[in-house]
Amino acid sequence: MTIVRPRLSRRNLLTAAVLGGPVAGCLGAANLLGAPPAVAAASGRDFLQVVTSKAGCAYTAGGSGPEVFDSPGLIHWALAQLGISFPGASGEQINACTVIDLNEAKKTPGALLWLPGTIAISCGDGVTTFEARDENSLVGYFTTEPSGSKSWTNGGLIPALSYASPPSTVLTVDGYWGPSTTRRLQEVLKTSVDGQVSSQAVSWKAKNPGLTGGWEWVPDNQASGSLVITALQQRLGIDADGLIGAGTILALEKYCGTPQDGYFGEASACIKELQKKLNSGVL
Repeated sequence: MTIVRPRLSRRNLLTAAVLGGPVAGCLGAANLLGAPPAVAAASGRDFLQVVTSKAGCAYTAGGSGPEVFDSPGLIHWALAQLGISFPGASGEQINACTVIDLNEAKKTPGALLWLPGTIAISCGDGVTTFEARDENSLVGYFTTEPSGSKSWTNGGLIPALSYASPPSTVLTVDGYWGPSTTRRLQEVLKTSVDGQVSSQAVSWKAKNPGLTGGWEWVPDNQASGSLVITALQQRLGIDADGLIGAGTILALEKYCGTPQDGYFGEASACIKELQKKLNSGVL
């Protein structure tokens, strides 16, 4: 059997476009002018998410991945995963950036912070950076300036990335999970946003002083769970019943790289790490 492919004249192509009909044949659904479909630019948050996937890797001077890094090598490697060509040396990297105010850079997820000899990625909370800092540390999060008394001197945006405005409210990293933390978690996980964690078993309230306002505690046999906890459990890859408990807390502690005991104590280290991640918009 011979398959006859229809020939599309320019007139037929234009008619199909105007009338909204399908354009068949070898062009498929191609753009009529022959241009490829538009692809959204990777964002600063996308970049930060790729970078933070390397938490816990070893530092090696000159390391450029995939398992050992220094900070310029980490930046170069992460951008390459997004299809972006970028210099490999820290001085060249900051020079390739669009200069912005240093304080603004500290509040912009995925911006770069530089001082002579070292460079880091801003997590967007005004304090935290992600770095392959030195031979004494694993790749990870830092809340101190490098090299003791030295401070960051320059901030910049990578031109090939898109940067959203920083969140209007930056969480206080205090280790207590109240309505503001819940609201940011709901925003990041794209559930309904009301700052409330609904229908949780009251037997867990006294055991977890790190959980403060905005938690609805009900008798255990009436607890039906919360959408935001369900979404968090799904993100952590565990059974999702919408109820906070030892299994969920242990999984979050493991994910955040903090000691695992299955409880949120006063000024919880795990909640602090969660708040840092939420400030960066990456979870």
